[in-house]
Amino acid sequence: MAIIHGRNLIVSLNGTPIVGARSCEITVNTGEIEISSPSQGAWRDFIVERKEWTVSTSHLVTAGGNRLKTEAAMVGQTVTLRFTEKDTQDILTGEAIVKSWKATGTLGNLAQGAFSFRGKGALS
Repeated sequence: MAIIHGRNLIVSLNGTPIVGARSCEITVNTGEIEISSPSQGAWRDFIVERKEWTVSTSHLVTAGGNRLKTEAAMVGQTVTLRFTEKDTQDILTGEAIVKSWKATGTLGNLAQGAFSFRGKGALS
């Protein structure tokens, strides 16, 4: 089994890598609809709804030019997320909307940023 490192999430806009992750989290969810009724006994039964996925990630904020303005402007854009193995082979890929971005800095520490993404379509 291969080890997947947090740095192996690459965020691309129009085919150009923009941000590499320091840490990341993928969540895949589905909903359910109850199809049973009290007259059918003591146990509930469900059918599965469609799936959805989200990603949250953190990264170090880098200096230079309008980098912070560029990252802030990404909110609302569609980007491609790629999880790779050893930076060569895609394991998971999908398009996502940038839901939010924040930058945090504290005295004596490196500034960090964070993105939140919501998947558009399949994560394959």
